[in-house]
Amino acid sequence: MSLFTKDALSNEEYILKYSLIYLGQRKIPEDKLEKVRTSEENQRYLGDFLNEDGRAMFLFALKNPSGLAVSYTTEPPIAGLKDKAVLILRARSPKMPNPDDNIILDPSNIDNEVIFMEMNRNVMDNLYQVCNEVFMPILGNPVNMIGWSDLVSKDLMDKFHVFLAYTYVTIG
Repeated sequence: MSLFTKDALSNEEYILKYSLIYLGQRKIPEDKLEKVRTSEENQRYLGDFLNEDGRAMFLFALKNPSGLAVSYTTEPPIAGLKDKAVLILRARSPKMPNPDDNIILDPSNIDNEVIFMEMNRNVMDNLYQVCNEVFMPILGNPVNMIGWSDLVSKDLMDKFHVFLAYTYVTIG
């Protein structure tokens, strides 16, 4: 049965399904899908990511040279990042200060506890564009500054401009 038509997905299948969608492999043949699903490396890294002890807070998924999706819980090799990659993050740490608040991923909460981000080689360009075109107008909007002192709003905007300048220099 195809991963993309199943209604109730396990945590592993959920992560795998959305990783493949972001990587543009929605119509992957069943035999390749089975290779990705049963790959020892993918199972180990997915297990580390989904583990309750918080061994891995993030997971990278990208295509290997043969076109199959592979996972990493460490920084992936830059040579492997030819097209794009998916960064999968836990929204909150599974280990909270109070043990009663620990986050255990299950099919009912995984869509609220996991964040998918598409990445490509131009990560710094994307960061600069998002900060400049999304966050700058939000932070600079006087309506959003209601209740802030002049000192706080000036300090925040100054530091944000410095961050943008450093990002621009890094891109260059």
